[in-house]
Amino acid sequence: MIAPDTTDADGNPVFTRAFGAGFFIVVEAKAGLSNSSPDTRTLSSITDPTIRPDVQILANRNLGNGSTTICDRGPAPALIGGVPGFNPPDFDPANPDDYQKVTDALNDLGCRLDDNTVAPCSLNDRDVPQYVKGDTTTQVCSATVFGTELELPAGDTLLTVQWRDRNGNIGHQARIVIRVPGA
Repeated sequence: MIAPDTTDADGNPVFTRAFGAGFFIVVEAKAGLSNSSPDTRTLSSITDPTIRPDVQILANRNLGNGSTTICDRGPAPALIGGVPGFNPPDFDPANPDDYQKVTDALNDLGCRLDDNTVAPCSLNDRDVPQYVKGDTTTQVCSATVFGTELELPAGDTLLTVQWRDRNGNIGHQARIVIRVPGA
């Protein structure tokens, strides 16, 4: 596990990266107050854009070019694009058009995640696959390294995640800041 470099004014952990690409995202969860296990759908449906994934991540700034096309992850010659950001990151905006745009972005980023619950993508100090936190039961990771198609701009990008359990309950939100020098 990489320890945060600092925290921001809101207490969010800040991870500084030399570049806005070339890293993986790892998200872990466990059963919450309902005692229901986290569900693991990272992409609900490209054909029914009203359905949201269980693992929901919003960025406050565009990832890559901020493309609004859902799941444009390539490989070439297929389209390769980014994910739109929302500032502030609001999962439930009142405007129905904005709600749909958020849902599309959740599915777009979700299609780039894999369920790693059975085979964790993170390694312990002996390079053995293991959860980052010992009490978590579920893990998703970016399917590939964040490349230039999802490159974070210089400055601070806030990632906010919430996770739905198997009974449909949304857990507490968690946030991290990824800081890229040069702003």
